[in-house]
Amino acid sequence: MTREKGVAVIPISSFYSDATDQKIIRFCFAKSDPLLMQAAELINKI
Repeated sequence: MTREKGVAVIPISSFYSDATDQKIIRFCFAKSDPLLMQAAELINKI
């Protein structure tokens, strides 16, 4: 998704010591509102 859409995600398994993978991804929202809106538009096209 990072290469194709320009939006980076982190698998939630990165936060567990046993590498639990629940098919969940994490988005970081530490960006400006205009940049977040642009990211949302890109994600909606998927």
